[in-house]
Amino acid sequence: YFTQDRLLRLCHDRHLAVPAFSPLGALSYVPLNMAQATDTVLDEQVVKDAASRTGKSPAQVVLRWGLQRNVAIIPKSSKPERQIENLQLFDFTLNDQEMADISALNRNQRFNDPGEFCERVFGTFHPIYD
Repeated sequence: YFTQDRLLRLCHDRHLAVPAFSPLGALSYVPLNMAQATDTVLDEQVVKDAASRTGKSPAQVVLRWGLQRNVAIIPKSSKPERQIENLQLFDFTLNDQEMADISALNRNQRFNDPGEFCERVFGTFHPIYD
């Protein structure tokens, strides 16, 4: 829900690597009251349709979407089976329409704002986006 197209364009033009922190969405922010349980791209129909077409999971589709945008994805999982699944992204591609449809889900919605997250979790204040 936060594609940052202009930032990606700038970084790619300047040959800067862009990491995607929490590329699978906001579910880890729900217990911190920084997101709702419904704030997940994994339940979006366009993601489910691409998963069905490719025989992959919705999570793999979203991670692949990031890779095809030349973004370094950093998914988090403590489950070994999900870690293995997160690595199985190189035997399929998303077509142009799927890429566009997933990109169109953008809401400019930032879940990991250090100005909020660092203060809630670590007790330090870092409003870097202000």
